[in-house]
Amino acid sequence: MTDPDVANPLGALLLLGATVFLLAGMYVVCYTFFMASWEGWESWNQRTGLDAEVVEEERLRKRGLK
Repeated sequence: MTDPDVANPLGALLLLGATVFLLAGMYVVCYTFFMASWEGWESWNQRTGLDAEVVEEERLRKRGLK
């Protein structure tokens, strides 16, 4: 029987491996759902009314650089 006060390196490695696999699995699932629903920047800009070029021109105009 093992002493409960002594560290168990095999158990620690198994726990570390399980954590890494859990995080990797969560990443794959979340990335898959995100990519399946992502429409692209163009449609997002049209839907929200935000356009990067217009915003940059407005920022430069407010600063007096243009």
